[in-house]
Amino acid sequence: MPAESSRFMRRWWIDEATVLAGSNPNDGDLSALRAEGFGMAVSLLDASQQRPNFDPGSAAGRGWMLYTIPIDQRAAAPTLVQACEFAALLGAVSNVTKSLVFCSDDVGRPAFMGAVYWIAKGIPVSAAMARVTLSARVDITWHESSEEVLRSFGKLGWRIRS
Repeated sequence: MPAESSRFMRRWWIDEATVLAGSNPNDGDLSALRAEGFGMAVSLLDASQQRPNFDPGSAAGRGWMLYTIPIDQRAAAPTLVQACEFAALLGAVSNVTKSLVFCSDDVGRPAFMGAVYWIAKGIPVSAAMARVTLSARVDITWHESSEEVLRSFGKLGWRIRS
């Protein structure tokens, strides 16, 4: 499926109709997504470097569950702990609500977490990376450190049940 865009937020499906990756949304984007059945947003922004484009209090008041896994935008890869935290969050809500994962752009950090998601669904690391690259519809540069963390995550045997 091709990458999608709203007027404000670039977006693409990690897992169609369940997990959406996107750029930093604004209040209007979150309102539209809430109307589409989304209920959890996972920010990968590091607040010391970037802030969300929406009002967190207003979003929470509209029913959003908001989580932050702060990842330095200059880091070559998120940590294994951050990968596990993301898998735990999605595993907890995957049968309850749709989820949005975002950062300042719509590719780097969300693509990494998209691969984590697919690995936790039982797909081998290289296939998960290829699936995310295909879904994002851009050429993703997977750093060696990213691949190393993804391989380590895969060895843990973490699973998100459908």
